[in-house]
Amino acid sequence: MSQKKDGLKRHSAEEQKQYEREARLQYGPGTVNESIERWNSYSDAEQEAIMAEGSQIYTDLAEAMEAGKEAGDRQVVDILERWQDHLRRFYEPSLDMLRGLGQMYNSDPRFIANFQAIHSDLPAYLERVIDHYVDDLETAELERMLAEDEELENRRQNLSR
Repeated sequence: MSQKKDGLKRHSAEEQKQYEREARLQYGPGTVNESIERWNSYSDAEQEAIMAEGSQIYTDLAEAMEAGKEAGDRQVVDILERWQDHLRRFYEPSLDMLRGLGQMYNSDPRFIANFQAIHSDLPAYLERVIDHYVDDLETAELERMLAEDEELENRRQNLSR
């Protein structure tokens, strides 16, 4: 990558505590406590592997961006599916949480700096492709719910005959 810089950095203990305080205010203590418990349940080696996995996901997204891949491209969707699975190592992210992360990646100066360490244009790209990814997930969920409703209605009609 022509603009690639360093990978993601690990936060200091003080920075991590500040993130946790902010997350508790935004998402509630349950999600944050679950995340901390999951993280602390991993061995040092597992934590390092998880950090490397996350860095690789963001590097792969930066490479997809440089290759001109846009939201909805199968390669980008595959990487974002890995991203969502990676987040599950910490907590079960709702669609609102996924969208919020995408927005925060391009609005919070700390996240911006962290992702610009990989590529200067990565924060804006992340927001754009994550937003599209979540839109697609929401559409698929709505279609699934409508299909279930239709199936239920068909069963009701068949029973009343």
